[in-house]
Amino acid sequence: MRQPKVRQEDIARAVGVSVSTVSRVLSGAPGISRATTQKVLQAASDLGTPLAVPGGIAEPAKGRIKRALLVQMQRDLNSGSGSIYHFVMTGLQKAAAEAGLKIELALLGDDGAIPQQILGEPETGVLFAGVDPGLDVMKSLRDQGHPTVLVNGLDPTMIHDQVAPNNYFGGWLAAQYLMDMGHRRILQLGTRRRPTLAARTAGFLAAVKQPGFEDVSCDNIDMENVNELSAHETMKDLLSQGPFPYSAVFCAADVVALSVMQDLRTSGYHVPGDVSLLGFNGLPLAEFSSPLLSTLYVDWQHLGTEAIRLLISRSLEPASPTHQILTQVTLKPGDSVRRSKN
Repeated sequence: MRQPKVRQEDIARAVGVSVSTVSRVLSGAPGISRATTQKVLQAASDLGTPLAVPGGIAEPAKGRIKRALLVQMQRDLNSGSGSIYHFVMTGLQKAAAEAGLKIELALLGDDGAIPQQILGEPETGVLFAGVDPGLDVMKSLRDQGHPTVLVNGLDPTMIHDQVAPNNYFGGWLAAQYLMDMGHRRILQLGTRRRPTLAARTAGFLAAVKQPGFEDVSCDNIDMENVNELSAHETMKDLLSQGPFPYSAVFCAADVVALSVMQDLRTSGYHVPGDVSLLGFNGLPLAEFSSPLLSTLYVDWQHLGTEAIRLLISRSLEPASPTHQILTQVTLKPGDSVRRSKN
C-alpha cells in the first residue's frame, strides 16, 4: 500500500510547533534554532519523510527548486517606484543565497507572458515583483507546475501565493494620524492602477468615514500613476485654481510627497506651517527632505525574504492552500506634519 504524503501540519503537530516554523525549517530560512531544526527533522523521519541537512540547513531529498525568475516590468526599472524594488531585491538575494537558490531577472514579453525559452522547466520558480500578471498567465504557470509568488502584489483569485504590505491598514493609519493631529480638510493623492495601491486609498477613505469624524472633509484624487510627473501635473492644476484649500495631504508614495512638497514651497506655502504632508513607503530618499518627511514605513527587505520562504515552501508542498501574507506598516513621524491650528 502506498504511504500517504506527510504534510507540514503533521510534522508541526508531532513536534509541538507552528506550521510556519516547520515551513521555515524545510525552506532553510534563518533564525531557527538547531534544537528545533533537529526535532522537525526527526519527526519528519519518524513519519516517513527523511530529510538531509547539509551544513545544518534542512533540505528535502527531492522536490526543491534550484532556480527562480524575478519578473519585473521594464517601466518599473526606470521609475521612482524602482527604488522600492532595490530593497525588495536585497531581501530576495540574501534569503536566496542562504537557501542555495539562484535568481535570474526576466522581463514580461509584449503579450504579458514570460517567454517559454526563459521560463524553462517546472523546477523553475517565479517571483512577480510589482507585477499584476493576467489570469491566463497565472493559470498557465499553475498548470505547468511552476511555484509562483506575487511580491508586492495582490490577487483576489488566490491562484498563487502573495506577499505585500498591509496597504489597507497603512492607509487607515495615515488618516487616523492626520485626524488625530486635528486636520479636518484633507487631500489624498493616490491611484487605483494596482490592487495594492487601491488598498491604500480604500483604507484611508474608510478611516475618514469613522463615527466621530463627521466634521472631516476629504477629497481623493486618483492620479494616473504614483510618480513625480503625475504628482507635479496634479499639483500644478490644483494650485492654479486659487488658494490651496487643504491643511494636510496624504500621498500614496514618498516620491509623490517629495514632489508635492517642492510644488507647495515654490508656490509660497510652508510645510508644515501651512500644509502638513504625509508619505508612504519609508524610503531613505525621504530622509534628505527638508523638512524631514513623515511617512508610513514598510520593511521592503523583509518582503523579499518572506517571498523566498513562500516560494520554497510552495515547491515542497505544491498542493497546499495558497497564502496571502500582509506585512506590517508603521508610522514614522518626521517634521512634515504639524498639529492643525484650526
